[in-house]
Amino acid sequence: MRELIKELESVLVESRNPILKYMDNDKIYKTKEQIIERFQNNKLECYPELMELYLWNTGCGPEYIFDYSEITGEDFFMRLSTFGNYISYTQSADMFCQNKVTNDLFSNVGMVPFILNGYYDYPILLNMNKQSDTYKSLFLLCPEATKSEEPVMMYDSLESWMKTLIQCYKQKIYHIDEKGALITDVDAEYLLSKNQNPRSAYWKLYV
Repeated sequence: MRELIKELESVLVESRNPILKYMDNDKIYKTKEQIIERFQNNKLECYPELMELYLWNTGCGPEYIFDYSEITGEDFFMRLSTFGNYISYTQSADMFCQNKVTNDLFSNVGMVPFILNGYYDYPILLNMNKQSDTYKSLFLLCPEATKSEEPVMMYDSLESWMKTLIQCYKQKIYHIDEKGALITDVDAEYLLSKNQNPRSAYWKLYV
């Protein structure tokens, strides 16, 4: 996992993606003990690969997971990937807790909000249910795109998500324009993602 993190950081630096500067929102709470405690408060366990990610960068805060570009007058919303930015672990835990109170489907089966793309709706969720056959996989909850009211698997694991990101940057499927906006070759991304995530049904809907 550490090698993947180093490689991801390297491609973000090389591509000059400005989002790298804003991916450590919870840095004042960046200790293993604090991360463990936050998950335990929701009766979840932060597994080792996820812990490594948060000890590198804890995730983006609200201004980089929600799209405020119209309010601030910016031309674009900074993104790590086509599907947005990963959420700071404290904000993710808070969202999980709030959803559980309202009997939300995904919280009650141990799926934690992990990536948002400018809006609260249509999150990418991380399956943290150890009893599940798809433990550690990432799911998209977006009925309009998946034609399903249930979350649909999108990335086979946290590592496969990172490998997919890295290859998108390395193969220039992702590039950053002169303003700092992420430009994506969507067709190439979907084909690559399908190959990198053979267990995930989402990409098979389109490729």
